[in-house]
Amino acid sequence: MNAPLGIGPLGQESAPLRRKLTATLRRLIETGRLPAGQRLIEKDLTAELGVSRTVLREALRELEADGLLVAGARGLSVAVLSRAEAENIYAVRAALEALVARQFCARADEGAMQVLSAAHAALARAYAAGALGDILDAKLDFYRALCAGAANPVARDLLDRLNARIRLLRARSLADPARLPASLAEIDALMEAIGRREGEQAAEQAGRHVARAAMVALGTPPTSPLKDPETSQ
Repeated sequence: MNAPLGIGPLGQESAPLRRKLTATLRRLIETGRLPAGQRLIEKDLTAELGVSRTVLREALRELEADGLLVAGARGLSVAVLSRAEAENIYAVRAALEALVARQFCARADEGAMQVLSAAHAALARAYAAGALGDILDAKLDFYRALCAGAANPVARDLLDRLNARIRLLRARSLADPARLPASLAEIDALMEAIGRREGEQAAEQAGRHVARAAMVALGTPPTSPLKDPETSQ
């Protein structure tokens, strides 16, 4: 039997139990408490979380559809991204975030700018507190505000799907003590470019942020075309 996760049974409050269970398991995966490769044993999870197998299986199917879990001969386990898969995800994410940053500069009104500024401030507070879960939530809110101001719901949908998988590596990149201040500084630079409505500069800063996150998460520079603009000149 796997060691208990130490989170206790889930109560049925305002949110539907399945949604609450899915969010809980997603958070355990993205923060590394359920590490890549770990097998999920249904009877252990139902006993610890206090949910039925029916509800658990619905939640597990959703996480499998998001690419966070994979089915094998012995059941479901937390997905393990290959280096090639991770490089491709980071490369596509870099291109999308650069596009959205450029579009935000061209399309966002003052209201959208205020929403993004508030999301940026919340992200800075989360970085200062250092709680990984809060940082991940704040980053999600920041990029959703960016997509909203860019009037690009297609990019938001694609980024949500990519980020669901990249969370398997994000905990590793943000666990580097030097990465937190560097990551926030990169986002600050992106915000400065957006504030000046400099679309190309904003796109470059967005791509640079993803490239550096990829280098930390993957341990060495990627072999794909994804490069840090400063080091590839």
